[in-house]
Amino acid sequence: MNVRHPSFDRALATAIVAAAAVCLVTTSCGDGSPSTSTPPTTVAPQPTPTPSTGGGGVGASSCPFGKGSASAVCDRESPALLQDVEGAIDRVIKARPEIFDLTREAAPKTRAYYVLDQEAYLQALITELQAGGLCAEQDYDGGEMISVKDSPDFSEDFDVLLSDGFIRRGGGAYRQTCNPASFPVDPSPNWPPRGSGCAKPYPPPVTRFNVKEHLKSGDVTTIDSTPLVGPDAAYCAAVGYTDGRAICPVRPEGYPDREACEAWRVGEASDTGRVGPTWTYEGEPCTGPEVGCENHPGNQFQVLGYKLGRYQACATNGACGSTQLKP
Repeated sequence: MNVRHPSFDRALATAIVAAAAVCLVTTSCGDGSPSTSTPPTTVAPQPTPTPSTGGGGVGASSCPFGKGSASAVCDRESPALLQDVEGAIDRVIKARPEIFDLTREAAPKTRAYYVLDQEAYLQALITELQAGGLCAEQDYDGGEMISVKDSPDFSEDFDVLLSDGFIRRGGGAYRQTCNPASFPVDPSPNWPPRGSGCAKPYPPPVTRFNVKEHLKSGDVTTIDSTPLVGPDAAYCAAVGYTDGRAICPVRPEGYPDREACEAWRVGEASDTGRVGPTWTYEGEPCTGPEVGCENHPGNQFQVLGYKLGRYQACATNGACGSTQLKP
């Protein structure tokens, strides 16, 4: 358990904020390993473009209490800023009633109202906290978590939305205290864009695809692709693969952010503009049955094959995988 660092005196914090800049509100498919019969094409990992910092973040230089530390140690303690968060929620309810259904509460007389516009609620709450002399930002990954601090010495994280859409209030909203403060930090070039929905641990670049026959119906074969990362045994273990593999999908099946992480790492198909790989048949774009293949109408990670031959899926960074349909 970490030692509590005292908060700044509220009057001093307010004076600092009045004199300094207030923190700005910026506001697949199947699992598996590469097939041994049709080895995937591999490429070296490519650098990731620097992500956008738009959305619910604050610039590392705009918080009056300075930057946070990416190596902060976080643990559950006794929250020091819970009443500040509660007061800000009350002010948002009063100032922005249209964001809520005030006829519905999570429990009677709790003022934990149903939230009609979650993003507006989160941004309004951040604005209120900042107006009260605090530094606050939304979770970088676009979730319902907000981070709050009134000192460079520590910060606290609060989950302010229940899974069923109601406000989360009271001690149940508190998640952890970080020593020293964990935010704001400048995004790394290896992080996804702010609000992508892909949470930590962030997957490394895709280096190959597992491509295989998924379903055959008459003369049409549905071919499926799974983007893979690695070799990186530490990452694969961190996301839940316990078999010692070094090459793995970005997330195991069922992870809530699997699609978001795949979307970030794979990119958009060059021909359809949809999230997923670009498909070719014998090196030709998949434009229809007469060519030999057609993009699946509802899933860019799949293609419809009409002929025997080689089908290939490629990410925007050049990582590819293929399979050969044989008689």
